[in-house]
Formats: sequence, structure tokens, C-alpha cells
Amino acid sequence: MNRLSLVDFPGKLCMNLIVPGCNYRCAYCPHEQLIHHHIPMPKIGMVEIVKLVRPRMGFLDGVSIGGGEPFLHRGLGSFLSEMRFQNIKVRIKTNASRPRAVQYVLDEELIDYLSVFIPGPLSRYTDIVNYRINVDDVKRSIQIIRKSNIPYEFRVKPIPGLVEKEDILEIANTLSGSRRLVIERFDPTHILDPKVCGSEVFSQSELEDIRDSASPYFGEVILSY
Repeated sequence: MNRLSLVDFPGKLCMNLIVPGCNYRCAYCPHEQLIHHHIPMPKIGMVEIVKLVRPRMGFLDGVSIGGGEPFLHRGLGSFLSEMRFQNIKVRIKTNASRPRAVQYVLDEELIDYLSVFIPGPLSRYTDIVNYRINVDDVKRSIQIIRKSNIPYEFRVKPIPGLVEKEDILEIANTLSGSRRLVIERFDPTHILDPKVCGSEVFSQSELEDIRDSASPYFGEVILSY
């Protein structure tokens, strides 16, 4: 578990639940421990989470599940079913690499909000995620999510020399007509591979320029700090 948040689940106060393990190896990932060192990390089970969350639902609006990649975990469906039974709203942050899992939770109405991180343009996807990934699976997930009835957002992270403005606009073109794009600020202090990313960041004005350039493609584009 992690901090409380007012921004991860738009319009709601939620508790962040962090799951380990990811099938991507993005050089700029800030969660190196969740990828390479998660086995010895302390863990908490579903029953304990419900016991912690349920009494606080008069104060909390729901939970946000991120990681790591939540859809890698076979027990996710059972956990989400329990959250639904307890009338706890759920937001999931995913890399959209598992379309069948995405389709399942949508068909079963187990989640209330989807946040989809797009590491880079699909034309360079494999190079950026540094892992064998079927880009068609990501495309399929994007189609499923865009056709769904639940609120969703796509997230990107501009990084000098790796994910440039032109890359964000290529992503924007792929996602054109989607509801919401969130542009995250890159933090070089805790990343998976500093040799690839370096320490340079886009300035506030540069990020605002990227936001303004991407705005025509989406219903809403915001900067996240």
C-alpha cells in the first residue's frame, strides 16, 4: 500500500495499492524495486486489504491499483470481485499489454476507471519497453478501452532524447479522439537505467508546448506533477 491520492482517481480520494512485477523494462521506470527486487518485499493479502479499506469508505472513495503491471496477476479477478462485493470503487493503472484481461474486467464490470500508460509511439514500442511485446496486443487493448463505457485516460511521459515531442504527437495521432491524455513529468532521480535516460528534463514551458500541441487530439490534456 502507498499514500492517499486526490489525483490518481480523478475526482475521488483513493488509497493506492501497489503490485509487484512488470513485463516491461522501460529505462525511465521509477519502480526498479518492483521489477527486480519484489520477491523479498513485504506483502499484504486480499482479506487484510479489505479489512483496512472497508472501515474507511466513509472517508475514502475507492482504491487505485498500480505497479508494476496488475494484469499479470492471476488473482486480480478475484480481488476485483471482492472489491465490487464490498462496494469499493477501483481504478487500475495498466500498460495495456493483456487485452483479454482488460476485456474480462470490463465485461464483468469489475472496475470504475482505467489509466493506460503508453511508454512510446507504437512504431518504437519494443525498443522503448526493452522487452519482447506483441504490439498488436496493445493496439487491441486500446480499441477495447476506447469502445468501453467506463471513464479512462491515457498517460505519457516525455523524456529528452528518448520520448520527444514528435513521439508524443505520434502517440496522440494514434489515440486521436480519446477522452483524456495525462502528460507526466519525468523524474531522473529514481529510474531503472540512468545511462539511457540521463538527467535532462523538459522545462515547464516545453511541457506546456507539448500539452498545447497534443490538445486537438483529445477531449482533455493535462500536465501531472
